[in-house]
Amino acid sequence: MNILKNIKLSEERPGVLQVYKTDKLNLFAIALCKDQMLKKHHTNVPTMLTMLKGKIEFEIQGKTFVFGEFDIYEIPVTIEHEVRGLEAENIFTLTQER
Repeated sequence: MNILKNIKLSEERPGVLQVYKTDKLNLFAIALCKDQMLKKHHTNVPTMLTMLKGKIEFEIQGKTFVFGEFDIYEIPVTIEHEVRGLEAENIFTLTQER
């Protein structure tokens, strides 16, 4: 599967593509247009973010990070965070351990 070819970008809502799922692992991709947001939320399981294309602004605990292509970040469990797309096409994967 080619993630970049299969994920859908839409101004109406973030794109989500299930890439791989087992009882121990969940891998999915997210696509955001420029200024599109994933409003404040948290994860209940360990999650690794990997940027594939574009740039995002990642806000957590009053700090703002900018992640670009091929950056990785371990998202802390149960800590609220927010994500905003900075370029026309912003695509990243989330890998979750179950």
